[in-house]
Amino acid sequence: MIKNNTLIFDTPSPNGIYWLSPNIAVFPSHTNVGIIAIPDNSNSSKTDIYLIDAGPDKSVAETIYEALTKEFKDFTLKGIFDTHSHADHTGGNAEFIRRTGCKIYATQKEKSSIETPELQSAVSYGAFPLPEYMATYYLAEPSLVDQVIKSDEVIKLSDDVTIECVPLPGHYFEMVGILCHVRKEKDSPDKLNIFFTSDGIFTRTMLTKYWIPFLYNVKQFKESLDVIKTTAADYYVPSHGEVYTEISALYELNMLSVIQNEETILNCLKEGPKTFEDILKYIADNNEMSMRLSQFMLVGSTIRSYITYLYNEQKITWHFKNNKMYWKIPEREKA
Repeated sequence: MIKNNTLIFDTPSPNGIYWLSPNIAVFPSHTNVGIIAIPDNSNSSKTDIYLIDAGPDKSVAETIYEALTKEFKDFTLKGIFDTHSHADHTGGNAEFIRRTGCKIYATQKEKSSIETPELQSAVSYGAFPLPEYMATYYLAEPSLVDQVIKSDEVIKLSDDVTIECVPLPGHYFEMVGILCHVRKEKDSPDKLNIFFTSDGIFTRTMLTKYWIPFLYNVKQFKESLDVIKTTAADYYVPSHGEVYTEISALYELNMLSVIQNEETILNCLKEGPKTFEDILKYIADNNEMSMRLSQFMLVGSTIRSYITYLYNEQKITWHFKNNKMYWKIPEREKA
């Protein structure tokens, strides 16, 4: 059933696996995990499985693995395509490797953080992180990437399933979406396009809870939103929340979030020069946020990215006074 361009699963698998086509499914969790099932032509009881992301931690990986054992008589987990290196997407890698010996696929820039997870906290914090930022939520168990994939690579998994990597940087360095081209039904010539968009776009549920989601590069994120909007698909599967059958309204909501956050920073600076922490407090107050340590790092890191974007766009500039760095709107912009 479809309601407000959102797919409502009428007949979920008793094992918690929701099928979008005979070959493609979603396992909903804190981070949605895609499942690609390739039946063995020589033995109908055997199935090769690929995952899109691995879930946030060992516990979720165990749950997904148990669901797969109930769903399939005999399966081999061949590999995991990590869309990017954040811990909530790669935290299950190590457990799946221990259980199955599967391969890990990722882009070159994401490979570094998958193999050295401390980099995620270091990038967000901007230095050697506080111990609170080295918790499981930020720090996945490390895993080796077996094969580096190009951000625009096309991989034929079978006659029925081809996957296309779609470059979606912005949320992180070299994040990709996975666009699956599959048969609509067994032996049918009709095709379905199912787009796992990772964190290239955020769901209504996610933005309602976190109006300022983590971004590394604001300009690239906006460009990636445009890519998602113009990519035709029957289903869009963001990493957090619901599945969509149409994406333009969600695109507008995401773009509104970005533009509003830009405008909030500019409105802050219209009052006069401000330090970074002044700007952060202004944004937290305007969004009725009660700042906690985790938000200080993640929202703070994101606001720095917005500041860099606005500086590169020549909408703001900086100066030093009394050994403090102040941001301000250039005089020509005020005229």
